[in-house]
Amino acid sequence: MSISFYTLSPRVTVWMMALPQFHPLYPWLATPLAAIMGQPLLALLLVSSLATLGLLIAFEYLARLDLAPPAARTSTLLLILAPPAFILFAPYTESLFLLCSVLCILWAREQRWWLAGLAGALATLTRQQGLFLLLPLAWEMWEVSNRQWRHLLLAWRSWLALALVPAGMLVWIIYRALALGDVQANFSNPQALIYSVLISPSASKVVPEQAFLWPWDVLWVAAQNYQLSPGQNIVDLVLGAGFLVLLVVAWPNMRISYRIYAVVVTLVSFSYYTGPLQPYMGLSRHLLLAFPVFIGLGPVIRPGLTRLLLLTLSSFGFFFLIFVYVIRAWVP
Repeated sequence: MSISFYTLSPRVTVWMMALPQFHPLYPWLATPLAAIMGQPLLALLLVSSLATLGLLIAFEYLARLDLAPPAARTSTLLLILAPPAFILFAPYTESLFLLCSVLCILWAREQRWWLAGLAGALATLTRQQGLFLLLPLAWEMWEVSNRQWRHLLLAWRSWLALALVPAGMLVWIIYRALALGDVQANFSNPQALIYSVLISPSASKVVPEQAFLWPWDVLWVAAQNYQLSPGQNIVDLVLGAGFLVLLVVAWPNMRISYRIYAVVVTLVSFSYYTGPLQPYMGLSRHLLLAFPVFIGLGPVIRPGLTRLLLLTLSSFGFFFLIFVYVIRAWVP
């Protein structure tokens, strides 16, 4: 998502012009604020900041379901000071998506299934990745049923609550089809179906060349074309490799549902190809959506000098990415 796509219109309705690719919840929330303040960009920043505040509160509460308070606080600090986390305070959808996603998992852990389904639907109305929340929700319900089909079938009303997650996507697809004329289903191959239904065809107006490939194919292209945009590509590759290390370190301390969600988000993020010049554009912020990784890191890093050192290094990375973003040397 580019800031310009949200600031061309003083009424914050550009998402309809530039692009049904962007799901509607984020600009919807900003629209009344923009009408009051007369500043669309400020309205978007306010929505992002408030969503980030809610995210931090909900995330630490979720982390405390499994971790002692000091470890939960470490997880929260690692999330908010992760280098790509600066976009949580920028006019991007990640802060709102993460808030909805964390609430979805939190309410599922508390067996408040209808609230979990509602939060999942809101996440799906924010980004396509909201659909992936179905997987950890289904696993948590399986665990609550003691992994017995009989118990699971008795909880059929709870399963209906989970249907809210894909319902959010379905509502958006129907709206795009009827109001925007943006859906022309193409069943010729999986790629065509994704880019005619799940993702708007207008996505090519933002990133002209994009596709979902096998992760190793995208990596091969990135390695071959490294010299085309060395600054952008080296940052993306370093951040991607660093996240994989964090995933491995966090793995033993993650619930199965968290592992499922983190792996799916990671694989899809590394499979998203954005052209030969910058094949991994957006990789770091897409990986940030795999928030359970930070919960798994909490018990590994104990409070004290080690935590202080790691958070300091992470903060340097945080401000470095802000710098290269401001000078337009890197696109998150």
